[in-house]
Amino acid sequence: MEWDELIERSNRPSIFLDSRMVRSLLSSKTRNVAALMWHFKGQLKGISFVEDAVAESVNLSGHLESRSFVFDTVSSLLHGRSGRLKFSVRVMGTTLGSGDHGFRFTPDVSYKQQQDCVENSMFHSASDWGNRIPQVVMAKDTVIRDGASKSALFPGWTPMEFDPEMIVHLDPLWNTLEDCMPSLVTKSRTKFKRILSLSEDFEIEMWSLEQLQEEGHELIELYRLVFERSGFRLGSLHLEELIESKRFWGEAFVVSVYVLEGKRVGFQCAYVTSDATEAFFVGFKPELTKSHAIYQRMLLEFIQLGIMAGSKELHMGRTALDVKSSIGALPRRLQCDVKFRNPLFHAVVNAFTKRFSPLPPVLKRPWKTSSYPLERQSEINAVHPS
Repeated sequence: MEWDELIERSNRPSIFLDSRMVRSLLSSKTRNVAALMWHFKGQLKGISFVEDAVAESVNLSGHLESRSFVFDTVSSLLHGRSGRLKFSVRVMGTTLGSGDHGFRFTPDVSYKQQQDCVENSMFHSASDWGNRIPQVVMAKDTVIRDGASKSALFPGWTPMEFDPEMIVHLDPLWNTLEDCMPSLVTKSRTKFKRILSLSEDFEIEMWSLEQLQEEGHELIELYRLVFERSGFRLGSLHLEELIESKRFWGEAFVVSVYVLEGKRVGFQCAYVTSDATEAFFVGFKPELTKSHAIYQRMLLEFIQLGIMAGSKELHMGRTALDVKSSIGALPRRLQCDVKFRNPLFHAVVNAFTKRFSPLPPVLKRPWKTSSYPLERQSEINAVHPS
């Protein structure tokens, strides 16, 4: 109760810091995780969630725009002939999603006190598993407002910007997916209808906790088909996360399974609240993307879930930017702040990261100029000028 009350007092809702999410992840036998609570004079003043994970980079140059020949050379050497680079990292925030879910403090905790809390915990708290503290710590993800440049979360940290998080602002007047059609330009309305037509042969099952416990391994196999194609990986999904999420969230954690000709060919899952719907993970047979628009249909189903729940926003993560933008998602820039325990190595990394930025995404423009999603995006940006 105290944990969730603190989030409410911070006026920054977070599905990934919600006590139900934290309890479900703490139940994991495969994730090296911890819930952090900072107390001042006996009162809870700050919370966070931390995981010691393994990051894997595959073809980093394909995701970044570099302005340095030296950076490109070093990156190639680090990735080696296999094109893969693995390293341990301590993450403050969620490794399973995107967005501003790193930590929350009450308004009376100063900026300097926040930094002291974060650094003392992240750099000096040993793992319960007996593992060494990773050499690099990451605070993930901080929102970059408007057209501002990335700037360090705390002095001495290095900000790194990658792909944006894709958001769909949901008009409170929408009651069904069809209600958003008038706000779309003609080309996008046609796309929506084509997706629904191509995917009409799917049967969609809503799974219970019991089904996940008995047959959930099939969903993880489908998830692996998508996960193995990603360029940067920070941890991965396990069946126990699905089971424990369903146990703690109940109907607010939705697992939808796609059936075609009697076979399970895909799934999607989401956390649903009145503040936001958080698209969690999907898995599907890739060959159905073109023939049956399975991935695009899943994106539309996420929108439908958010509308039915009365959510203010749908958070869709930071992958497949072009496809998500084509069905109405708008970008929210994010940065990850890192700090290395070795000061010399941190200085070298800090110098190199100034030489690269994310590849500029080419995004679709599906909404009419006067539509609610575009107006809402402008309104949010206007509240926090750069």
